[in-house]
Amino acid sequence: METRRLDGYVAVISGGSSGVGLAAAKGLSRLGARTILLSRSDSRGRSAAAAVRAATPGADVSSMVVDLTAPADVRRLASDLSDLDAIDVLVNGAGSVGEPGCIAADIPRSFATNYLSHYLLTRELLPLLNRSTDPRVLTVGAAPALMRRIGPVELDRVTPDANAFGVITQALAWKMLMSMGLNENSGAHILARVFHPGLVRSNLLAGRGTALRLGGTFANLFASSLCPVIDTLASAPRVHIPGTVIIDNRGRPVREPEFVMPDNAARVWNASGQLADSLDKSA
Repeated sequence: METRRLDGYVAVISGGSSGVGLAAAKGLSRLGARTILLSRSDSRGRSAAAAVRAATPGADVSSMVVDLTAPADVRRLASDLSDLDAIDVLVNGAGSVGEPGCIAADIPRSFATNYLSHYLLTRELLPLLNRSTDPRVLTVGAAPALMRRIGPVELDRVTPDANAFGVITQALAWKMLMSMGLNENSGAHILARVFHPGLVRSNLLAGRGTALRLGGTFANLFASSLCPVIDTLASAPRVHIPGTVIIDNRGRPVREPEFVMPDNAARVWNASGQLADSLDKSA
């Protein structure tokens, strides 16, 4: 997959302390970008930054602590970053599997981590992204075989009483619609894609049940510490990037489900704002 140097570019990466986020930081730092890792934990963020420097000596990398499911904390982060000239690449890499409970009434914690955190961060960083001459918003998705088969989902609220798979499915659907909305509403100034990362080394399943934990340990035996599709989507000339919202781990286009259309994207953006408001009120 094609890449080019990113010297002088700034990349902000959520979930930057492990998994896809850390792989993104290593790859983009290797291409010369200044990388800012976002993590809930100061110690894990610092450890990840050290790992990036070990992989690319001299890398310009730093970490910041933020709870991406708390709107006020995301606004604080955006204020702290406001002195930047621009943000050129935003990687929404945060994610979870099997998080129990709700973060607020009718908002499952899993949905907040796997989608709403991406919306909140993207929304608050839009002014800085719009200052870039070539902004990219890259959001982690799932295997194309799953994403292209997702059927119609609730567009105005989180599906009530959904099981764990239903919550994840709706989060994936809303990621696709958020990305389409960014492409449409920016007049194509922002390039937004949902990508399948491939098999990336991760501790995502470390705290889960025995079966999931053992599965994650086994998968890590064959996983990579890098994510080449992020490097390509962040750096390749736009003419070489497929026009579909979904991109597989080899940089190839994936057909979107039929419900992924501009009108539905607008509905999801509005609904996301309402969910963010409810989180603010519950804080």
